Amino acid sequence: MDFVILSTLKKVLFPKVIHLLGLNMPCQVCGNKSGFYPLCNECFDLRDKGDVAKCNNCGIWFKKEKSEHTFCYDCWLKGQITQKAISAKGPPGKYPMAQKEFRERFPTLIVTEDGHRVRSRGELIIDNWLYHQSIVHAYERRVPIEEELYCDFFIPMGQCYIEYWGLEEDAYKERKKVKKDLYSRHSKKLIELYDKDINKIDDVMPKKLLKFIPRHFSFE
Repeated sequence: MDFVILSTLKKVLFPKVIHLLGLNMPCQVCGNKSGFYPLCNECFDLRDKGDVAKCNNCGIWFKKEKSEHTFCYDCWLKGQITQKAISAKGPPGKYPMAQKEFRERFPTLIVTEDGHRVRSRGELIIDNWLYHQSIVHAYERRVPIEEELYCDFFIPMGQCYIEYWGLEEDAYKERKKVKKDLYSRHSKKLIELYDKDINKIDDVMPKKLLKFIPRHFSFE
């Protein structure tokens, strides 16, 4: 009898409590509502089939492009970049060839709360923070310059760009240098974020954004 009562409460009341408390989070893979679980029912099924996995390094869930993938894009990139140094810079305004390969192999599969699809846990946190602050933003928009340059985030209100430098290995710094040089050369307003900023984003982001957005803007 007690089991029946508990089962009924779980089915009827539990979903309502989840909704009222605002805990109906999006699935990390597809973006559908999943309660307080990281995956929705459909993606749990994909997990059982081996098509969805949890990153062995950071623990975020991702859709596997190949059966042997055991790391999300961010962690895979970090491992690859420490093993393979980029030997040539390539033509001005172009990323090293390795970066193009990364983008093709690992599409944007992590779903944010506002429906954007991003590549890493750091970008997920940044996007969700902007969304909760009601700051309009675009992800991976091409910067309007002659050279080919895509920002991580664009903030129309301040006409500024956000770059999240998630890695600090020597080889990765080549891509970072190319992008920073282009922002500087074309006098584009740039906000730079690092791993250390992600854990204290509520303190860091307002200070950086207020350099470019209206001073009267109120952060929640």
